[in-house]
Amino acid sequence: MGSRRSYLSNLIAEISQKLDHKGFTANHDGNISARLDDVLLATPTSESKASIKPEMVITLDMEGKKIEGIGRPFSEIKLHLSAYRARPDANAVVHAHPPFVTARGLVNQPIYPALPEAIVSIGDCIPVTPFAMPGAPENDKLIHDGLQIADVIMMTGNGILAIGDDLEQAWLRLELVEHLAKIEYYAMQMGQPMTLAQEHRDTLLKKRASIGLGPQNRQEKIAALQEKALREKEARQQWKEELHQQAKTQKQETKSVDTTQPPSPKAAGTEASVPIDPTRLEELVLDEVKKIFQGNS
Repeated sequence: MGSRRSYLSNLIAEISQKLDHKGFTANHDGNISARLDDVLLATPTSESKASIKPEMVITLDMEGKKIEGIGRPFSEIKLHLSAYRARPDANAVVHAHPPFVTARGLVNQPIYPALPEAIVSIGDCIPVTPFAMPGAPENDKLIHDGLQIADVIMMTGNGILAIGDDLEQAWLRLELVEHLAKIEYYAMQMGQPMTLAQEHRDTLLKKRASIGLGPQNRQEKIAALQEKALREKEARQQWKEELHQQAKTQKQETKSVDTTQPPSPKAAGTEASVPIDPTRLEELVLDEVKKIFQGNS
């Protein structure tokens, strides 16, 4: 676990710097998280992505509460948690504000890739989710619905969010969507961009399905992961109940110890009194009388 933690922390720092270098973030924009067993490793809040170092990565539980680390959790951690709930197959989330896709989100224009390789990698539609204020409860449903369609979603007024089997895949998906948005923008300045015929799109989507990419092609895996998570939750609950019952039983046993038995004849710090035989008592009295008379003679 230690070596994998180190690997993920280094990769989070590396991708943070790529986000900054490519101009996908500004100020404290953007955040990254990755699963590590039953916890999350994440970038801290209020830090430029250019300055993120491996030792700055913090550890969170699956409710977004900090377990360890110097910094504090970022305010948009709820978006990441929503993504992990919506897609149990996701092991990483990258969120940023690349200029071209962020602009597309503002004008509510989904991306329909015209490059064949892109359709195999990320599907034939990158949707735009409706606007919601940061932290609003409806974000949870918006993230869930978007990630049932695609692995990358544009969010109106809030950039782009990408998930992946690992950090590298999530980062590459985000980078590719920004690349496609930029290409389409330039193409529109030159003329009317081409579109792929539906038969070609269908062929590419079949190829995508054959290698198990996309939420529609991972339902079996997602269902298995959801079932596993449910079993683990039930097992933890049963374990807690068993511990509670054990503690309760021990408490009852302590209370039911029999306190009606007579105390030991030998109290703490004292000698026990032993009854004297009556015949022996008479002999002792006579001896004492003799001593008295002998002393007076």
